[in-house]
Amino acid sequence: MRNYEFSEESARQAGASNFIDASGKYKGTFTQAKQVISTKGTEGIEFSFEAEDGRTANYLQLWTFDKDGKPLYGKKVLDAVMCCARIKTLTPQKGTVQGKHGQEEAVVFPGLQGRPIGLLLQREEYQKNNGDLGYKFNIYAPFHAETELMAVELLDRKTTPEMLPKVLDGLQDKPLQTRSRPAASASSSQSENPADPWD
Repeated sequence: MRNYEFSEESARQAGASNFIDASGKYKGTFTQAKQVISTKGTEGIEFSFEAEDGRTANYLQLWTFDKDGKPLYGKKVLDAVMCCARIKTLTPQKGTVQGKHGQEEAVVFPGLQGRPIGLLLQREEYQKNNGDLGYKFNIYAPFHAETELMAVELLDRKTTPEMLPKVLDGLQDKPLQTRSRPAASASSSQSENPADPWD
């Protein structure tokens, strides 16, 4: 027979969601980073994120290059993530990840896993194939978890975080978009090479 001891922490979690469910500011770590390729040949990285409070956000996608190798807006966001995580190079390797239907083989980026990171996550509505309304999260902007400096502030060697509160103040849920227009994260942009903040 089992003797049960009351746990206040456990009681507080009863009925609470294990998933991030609102746009906002979160600190935590990436638990998974894997390569994704769309049916049109667009390349990207898909992240799983766990916040400090244990809640998670999965399927965070950054589309980085189109089928012709042209950099997309997501590449800029990835560069900012790498800057805030203090990583210069992401080296892919074959690995095993947790997929929707169990373990599966994938190309992963282990350099990002377990690194402290701050994220502003934006909740976006979308229409499912059956017509129902769903939601997903986008990486709106990253920041350095310890100092709360954003990438441009790190690159400019600032010591006081000033941008994050302003960007957070402008963060809003993204309403349902029509399917005729591609998401902003997949729009094309010019490639930029940021200065090296590690000199």
